[in-house]
Amino acid sequence: TSSLKTSYNRMIQNLHLISNTNSPTPLDIWLPTNKYIKPLIVNQFAAGYFRNFMQNTVETSIEFYYKDMQNVLDYKDGAELFLNEDLETELLNGSGYAYGTELMIKKQEGDFNGWISYTLARSMREIPGINNGNPYPSTYDRTHDISIVLNHELRKNLSLSANWIFSTGNPVTYPAAKYDIQGNTLFYYSARNANRIPAYHRLDLSATYNFRKNEHKKVKQSLNLSLYNVYARRNAYSIYFRQNESNPSVIDATRLSIIGSIIPSITYNINF
Repeated sequence: TSSLKTSYNRMIQNLHLISNTNSPTPLDIWLPTNKYIKPLIVNQFAAGYFRNFMQNTVETSIEFYYKDMQNVLDYKDGAELFLNEDLETELLNGSGYAYGTELMIKKQEGDFNGWISYTLARSMREIPGINNGNPYPSTYDRTHDISIVLNHELRKNLSLSANWIFSTGNPVTYPAAKYDIQGNTLFYYSARNANRIPAYHRLDLSATYNFRKNEHKKVKQSLNLSLYNVYARRNAYSIYFRQNESNPSVIDATRLSIIGSIIPSITYNINF
């Protein structure tokens, strides 16, 4: 009913993802290893304790991990990434590390089942020339991450599902001051990734009807009705800053949301 597991992984990746957290648009760029860019090297250690309850119908676990990264890339302050043919000149090389704890409880049998998982984690970068050489959160740093999934079988051929997720907002660099030069407004940015966009959370609901549910049938058909983002949360994709049209001396912070409404969908599945 219980087990202790440990692992070690060493990975080498020859493709780098460069993300710009200052931009409201998805300026993510993939760069391959070349004579100027070294491959990313990662060493990860993990250990966990797993235990089952109620005749192995309920699983619980707690895991710890630590990841060390070498040859991490990030753009320097004031870098020009868009349509830059010599992007290597805008990048700096350093190290990074990530660590965290993951907890989960899962019930996988019965009319009512599902799971709850929680992750407490940090992902940091330390690159000379950025943030005065001090560690700073990476683009992927999410302190808290929660997932709750519940399934309930009302009848043999009808089931309901609910899914709720929450995560800390991604790190981002906000301007700390502005100044004018010959009629042009320029922003001054403080510490790298010192701010965060608002937290992300969302609720989804669905109902699935199985036509003549029979485990021995080779062809199975089902109809699914779902609602995405049930309470119409306007999760922020990014926050950008611009001058107020009526008062140029005032700077407005604007939230950019990709999805801010309920999205219904219907799916017909045939499995054979």
